[in-house]
Amino acid sequence: MNRKALTALCLTSLLTLSCAIPNQVMADDTQPKEGLPGRRMGGGTRGECYSNAGKLMALVPENNLVLTQQAYPNILFYIPQTSKPTSIEFVLKDDKRQLVYEKTFTKDAAETKTDSGEVINLRSLDSQSLPELTINQKYHWYLSIICDPENRANDIVVHGWIKRVAVDKNLAQKLERASVLERTHLYAQAGLWQDALATLAELRYDQPRDTKLATSWTQLLNSENLNAIAQEPLLSIKIYKQP
Repeated sequence: MNRKALTALCLTSLLTLSCAIPNQVMADDTQPKEGLPGRRMGGGTRGECYSNAGKLMALVPENNLVLTQQAYPNILFYIPQTSKPTSIEFVLKDDKRQLVYEKTFTKDAAETKTDSGEVINLRSLDSQSLPELTINQKYHWYLSIICDPENRANDIVVHGWIKRVAVDKNLAQKLERASVLERTHLYAQAGLWQDALATLAELRYDQPRDTKLATSWTQLLNSENLNAIAQEPLLSIKIYKQP
């Protein structure tokens, strides 16, 4: 049994769902054999930007390809605590490198009251103007912490790819009838890791003290070797203001 299949099985147990739900088959190949160029973790910077609260991290699969059945981008990022008010830029381009979407948000260092960072959900930031993704088209996304607006070479950047896929009719019907908790399991079982993570994030945001959800969150992140962020004690989904 491979790691992702084991993760789906573990989530079934942790979320106390029925094991009778059959494996779902996607309408196209959701398990790419090869990854795409990308970077999940931001490097250091010569300027004063980070505190000591870890590094910028995209909560995406190891192969840098986000597969989703959602019409709108839904990517989670761990934003470390910063030492000063900082701008965050998100850029989305199509596979021909044409700009599709661009947005900048401000993170105020004073807003973070602990020594830890926080998790943001891209879809929460600007759900009304994010573009609808075309099925089976790959998009290249970039998230940058702008440490020095006068010298963008000092940006801390993570980047990767996102692709919207179609699901079969059977799975679509199950998702429509399912509770939020059940959808988390169905996504994981179907190989839609990103959708499972985003759905579980919503549950953790609403129920931060639920130990079963916390265990499921850790298990899901560990399945893609995101152990560092999995150890963060609390999940917060922050909505930043526009500058």
